[in-house]
Amino acid sequence: MSTPLYPLAPVAPLNIESSVSSPATLRVAVTGEIDLANAAALRERLLRVLYQHRPDLLDVNLAGVTFMDCTGVAVLVGVRNAAIQAGCRMHITDPQPIVSRVLQLTGLLRVLTDPVELQRGAAGSAYPPGGRTCP
Repeated sequence: MSTPLYPLAPVAPLNIESSVSSPATLRVAVTGEIDLANAAALRERLLRVLYQHRPDLLDVNLAGVTFMDCTGVAVLVGVRNAAIQAGCRMHITDPQPIVSRVLQLTGLLRVLTDPVELQRGAAGSAYPPGGRTCP
């Protein structure tokens, strides 16, 4: 019988709530941890909301997200690309410092948080016009 040397922290469940904040903007508030265990559920929910409501702007609020791994990053990029192909803009707002750091390290912070950048970005590209840039 073995016991962990450190206490296991409980996993924060993922919660996703959507609301119409204006006629052209749909806000989706995400709370909890985004990782391999729930990334598919997040992707499904964001795409469903995008295709059902077809907003001009899909605002994904990450203020309540306490952890995000690479599967969460992939979901955000994939949904952003789907939004562009659907003629919509998507951006994230209020990311926690840990989430901002992950996005900064991957070169996606500005791409995913700047709605003006999204308008100019090429469909299917996770990078701003002119290719990937380093800060």
